[in-house]
Amino acid sequence: MSAWMARRGSKALDDGVRLCFQRCMTKEPSEPAVNLAVAELRNLVLDADPGAFMGSEDSLRAQLGCSRNTLRQAARLLERDGFILVRRGINGGYFGARPTVATVENFVSAYLETLQMDPEDVTVVASVLWVEVLRKATTRHSESSRDFAAKYLAKLKKIKPTATFAEVRNFEQETRAAIFQLAQCAYVEFIFNINTAFSTRGFPRRENVDDTPEHLAFVRAWRDAKIMELTAIAEGDVGLGVMAARHIRNIWHKRLWHFREGNEG
Repeated sequence: MSAWMARRGSKALDDGVRLCFQRCMTKEPSEPAVNLAVAELRNLVLDADPGAFMGSEDSLRAQLGCSRNTLRQAARLLERDGFILVRRGINGGYFGARPTVATVENFVSAYLETLQMDPEDVTVVASVLWVEVLRKATTRHSESSRDFAAKYLAKLKKIKPTATFAEVRNFEQETRAAIFQLAQCAYVEFIFNINTAFSTRGFPRRENVDDTPEHLAFVRAWRDAKIMELTAIAEGDVGLGVMAARHIRNIWHKRLWHFREGNEG
């Protein structure tokens, strides 16, 4: 009897040790360990060229001195932020990358959404930024700026008074990017686009209203304001540029909020 109990007790102890070992091997990695792995892996990526092969899972585990779970969790975080590409299967592994502007803009705009920012406040900030961009663009008065304005004025003439909202928006985005480049305002463009990405989340897409009187009035007002903007750049007229920038932003603000109110009504 005593021998049987001893064997039973020994088996129970072995089972307990085995269970404890399994739990230790499969437990979630601690936050400090993951943060350390993220920092070290990010540094490796930044020291390499974009697209470079960083290694297999086993080689990176050995290099970083971390567990498989810690490496995978760190890789997921870096993949979300645009620093890592994970390819699975044959010829798979971890590859370095760089966050794109769009990735950062969308990430920050999503964060702003968690703060419950008012989209209207964000569009007001974007309008202030655009006024400064037009001011700087008009100060770049030169032969190339006149050619720039002439090029887009010619394109603008091809847009019909009955243009769809999508056509107007696409031309606006094209000229806006070109004006940012002319004004050499890369950082302001980055902040402006974050604001735009966030605001877009708060405004519905309603492109099925292109034949309404309100839309036709919007297109007329927008074309006139765009002509003012481009003329100000061509002539180097700072005052006209500031006035045109405020005017066109008010037109867009009114149009987008009309869309939103119509969607909520």
